[in-house]
Amino acid sequence: MSSLRVHIALVLSKMTYRLLRMLGRNASNAPGLVALAICPDYLALIARCPLCVCVTGTNGKTTVTNMIADVLMANGYSVSTNRLGSNIAPGIAAALTNSVSWRGTAIKDACVLEVDERASRLILPYVKPTFLVVTNLFRDSLKRNAHPDYIFDVIDTYTPQDTTLILNADDLCSARLGERAGNERVFFGITEVEGDVTQSVNLVADYSFCPRCLTTLQYGHLRYHHIGNATCPACGFSSPAPDFVVRHVTGDDETMSVEHGETTHSYPLVNKVIFNVYNELAAIVALTRIGLTKTQIETGLARLSVPDTRLKQTTVGSVRVVQAMSKGQSCVSCSRTLDYVCQEPGRKVVILIMDDWYDRKNSVEYIGWIYDADYEFLNDPEVVQVLACGPRCYDHQVRLLLAGVPKERIVCCEEELDAPNHVLTHDVDAVYVLYDTSTVDIAMKVKAGVIQSLEAGR
Repeated sequence: MSSLRVHIALVLSKMTYRLLRMLGRNASNAPGLVALAICPDYLALIARCPLCVCVTGTNGKTTVTNMIADVLMANGYSVSTNRLGSNIAPGIAAALTNSVSWRGTAIKDACVLEVDERASRLILPYVKPTFLVVTNLFRDSLKRNAHPDYIFDVIDTYTPQDTTLILNADDLCSARLGERAGNERVFFGITEVEGDVTQSVNLVADYSFCPRCLTTLQYGHLRYHHIGNATCPACGFSSPAPDFVVRHVTGDDETMSVEHGETTHSYPLVNKVIFNVYNELAAIVALTRIGLTKTQIETGLARLSVPDTRLKQTTVGSVRVVQAMSKGQSCVSCSRTLDYVCQEPGRKVVILIMDDWYDRKNSVEYIGWIYDADYEFLNDPEVVQVLACGPRCYDHQVRLLLAGVPKERIVCCEEELDAPNHVLTHDVDAVYVLYDTSTVDIAMKVKAGVIQSLEAGR
């Protein structure tokens, strides 16, 4: 394709970005749509930054992408990134547009790109990342991603051979990426921690059998689902040894100790929830391989926090009101959030706003994922009330009843904004508002109503 066509695509993409920003829009997707419409090979032909880091996986990729980008920028790097999560080809094209000048020459030190795992076949072969961070591969939306083995094959097939892979050693699915092609691979993991088991307590545990000989795997420790350290007693297949390993997580002083070779470094803990420890560790490994020193990484991490849209706590009197995001139609993401809620101390109310807003508008949302999610975590005497909200609240009610949650503790609210009127506000320690990526705005209104009810003493 002619260089003139690429340049026209670039110029019009930049003009689209400028116009949308003047109108107060995010401009995270449309500039890329324009570029790709004019030049379908735009991702392959646009100028490259000296460093390109891509992040993919089922859960945690937005958090890890933002961590890497923020620490790089805190250390003086100029970075182009798709921070708002536009992670398919148009969003990637828009980020690349912002990484070059009007003449088409690279003007950023690095591109840090979140890549949708299923769309990676349309992105990775053309962007050719220096590093590819894969957080994990779990069972996700059946409609979107079918099965984790399918997504594994997509990423494994389309990752360039000269890309260095940064992989979760505790995830038997993603840890095998790049094995056949011979990519350089760097592994990270967490040693056994309090609460680990040897048999899965989750409904979904996709890697119970050896991928080589199909013998039942033996787990030395199992954290959740298939995350842990496994060995096959028949053929000797096992989880890879991590190059970077967290040996101590100290919530009291908010630090984590990372061992790499003969050295051990302590880093500020951005968030003590175990899946966020994995996210932070993935970012530390990537930043170390990029070439940042321990001090540079530590300084950058000290400034970070989990984005408010992901997790935030507000205290009203003696009651904590906590908002926590759960990826829509993802049983594993939902289960992780429910487990986190039930591990927290005190008597609690849980508000579920987890239907997919975009799908439900067309009445085609796949509701079967809730039967793979561990609603059993809510069958806990400390959970004194569960509010199932939205047009599919009765589906959630059925699932809660099957999980053993007493019917008298369940309230159904077809209109989410009615939920604050039904929340128990007496003799509770916390109210948790759980929501999907597409229902953030509704959840924030519900949270505001809960706070108003608490302040009014109702």
